[in-house]
Amino acid sequence: MEPAGLLTPTGRLEPLVSVVIATHNRPAVLHQALKSLIGQTLQDWEAIVIGDACRPDTATTVAAFGDARISYIDLPVNFGEQSGPNNIGFARARGRFVAILNHDDLWFPDHLTSMCGWIDANCADVVIARGAVIESSASKGSRHMILGMGRDGFYDPVTTVGFGSAQMIRRTSLPRLGPWRPASQCVCESSQDWLFRAWRKGAVIATMPHLTVLMLHSGKREGSYARGTAREQEELMDAMNAPDALRVRILGNAEEPAPLKRSRYLKRRLLAMFGIHPRARSFRRRYRRGAFIAALRQTRGLPPMPEREPDVDALLARYRGSERPEAS
Repeated sequence: MEPAGLLTPTGRLEPLVSVVIATHNRPAVLHQALKSLIGQTLQDWEAIVIGDACRPDTATTVAAFGDARISYIDLPVNFGEQSGPNNIGFARARGRFVAILNHDDLWFPDHLTSMCGWIDANCADVVIARGAVIESSASKGSRHMILGMGRDGFYDPVTTVGFGSAQMIRRTSLPRLGPWRPASQCVCESSQDWLFRAWRKGAVIATMPHLTVLMLHSGKREGSYARGTAREQEELMDAMNAPDALRVRILGNAEEPAPLKRSRYLKRRLLAMFGIHPRARSFRRRYRRGAFIAALRQTRGLPPMPEREPDVDALLARYRGSERPEAS
């Protein structure tokens, strides 16, 4: 691995890793995500927190850490989903590698160290870590799903699922691989759409056989954006003091996705070769294009997606709404 702290042409120190964190009005969970970042064994990073038109308490939460490595940018209007803030973070990243951390997810302390080693060991453009989808306490009897498995150590378009917090990208590969597409243009999750398109462009995408990510999907937690607490994240961060014991606990109540029959696998692989995302058919049965994010917002307790090109009446409604006192 190359030495950290390289000088850029402008004379600034370049961090080894740029961490992009998109957030919207969940300062309590953001606080825990930042704690998991600050607790990394690898400390040569910068964090770019992109607020998607947030209340002032998000800026207060970031500033309270008093860490010069963490910068905060708040968008003037709400993009409504993760692709816009992430792309802004990618454009501002200075690190040799770029990692994504969703604001409600957590990293084990060795996540960045392991990912940097694995991406270099495989000469990869992208690396995907194992991640555990943590079921909520309301999902009684449900087991945690383990995602991020590949095929012979590399991304398989049919079977590999690697959500944002499990991804690390070589920054020099980003111009070739391109940005995330808006959710309205995707037939599945934006993160999976991006991986599939990167694979189609010839990216080397390695999968790391090490559990380093905990994913607490807000779309599986009714009213998650209406609550101001982060009880699940706090309990898991407390357990991070003994990371391997936490891994054993999670894996003891975990399962992997069921394997596909060979005929079904080969059919989906053929579709992938022709540019049809293997997840597209199942998503289209349930959602029209762009409807998935609308359903997620409803579950999360958020209003409908904001208009991309609002008319005068819509702008008036937006500004009148902002005249109300901000929640603290």
